[in-house]
Amino acid sequence: MNLRQLKYFVRIIELRNMTRAAESLHVAQPALSQQMALLEETLGVSLLVRGVKGVEPTAEGMLLYRHAQTILRQVDTTRSLLARTADQVTGTVSIGLASSTARILSLPLMQKVKDTLPSVVLEIVDTPSADLTKLVQQGRIDFSLSPDQQSVQGLLCTPLLLEDLFLLTHADVKLPQGRLTIPDFHHVPLILPSLPNTLRARVDHAFLSSRLVCNLFAQASSSAILIAAVREGMAATILPYSAAGPDIVAGTIAAHALDMGPARELVLCASASMPLTVAVERVIALCKEEIKRLVTTGVWKGCSLLY
Repeated sequence: MNLRQLKYFVRIIELRNMTRAAESLHVAQPALSQQMALLEETLGVSLLVRGVKGVEPTAEGMLLYRHAQTILRQVDTTRSLLARTADQVTGTVSIGLASSTARILSLPLMQKVKDTLPSVVLEIVDTPSADLTKLVQQGRIDFSLSPDQQSVQGLLCTPLLLEDLFLLTHADVKLPQGRLTIPDFHHVPLILPSLPNTLRARVDHAFLSSRLVCNLFAQASSSAILIAAVREGMAATILPYSAAGPDIVAGTIAAHALDMGPARELVLCASASMPLTVAVERVIALCKEEIKRLVTTGVWKGCSLLY
């Protein structure tokens, strides 16, 4: 087993197609198939199942895929660390974001990185908040912006900002003025983030403390689905402003301030054991700059900086 075989294998799993994988890797398909056969022979397990609709990993294949991603990232990090004296900052930097944060930060950050560090490739991993810490610990992403992250051994955690939570409804929904409490809207159908999710746990606790039952319409793991449901008038949801900024500005979604305890804390998390490459350090700095710009210019409302 070698790095080239791992790189080939990861690309096949990502594309689920041998022909497309071979084209993207600039190798002949028979050569790619031969390398996969050698890899399976070396490991003594079947990794791929070939069918009419493409290629699917076996259980062993998925296990290798997860480990191969970490191995290839560590190799890339090592190369970048050894080249720290080079004038040009290069490499791939992977940042994990909760869906709500990704909706307001992803595109501005991508543009800022491309303008400032043109040789750096930024990867945005939009994933449920409960998975962010695990991805950092596994080395599958370089750092994350994790909501309500508690201190964890092996992680460097830096609080960045506090976000208020809002009840987001269709513009036509009528509710009392001022900050709402659970009794003000417990009857409203809600579509909420799927468990496990830090925000969902906070909402469930608030309803439990109020001795009221949540009128749960549905649940989804992506804020894009939650916001779409609110936009269509199907249900309301509870999220920070960042999840629906453009819709709120356009007037299609109304944001109602909530009295639901402390604001949500957004924390920058990085590995305490893995040294940061120059590229990662620079992207973290740019990320902080962009967050500060979005908050101070009023684009990212309902939050306050902690740095």
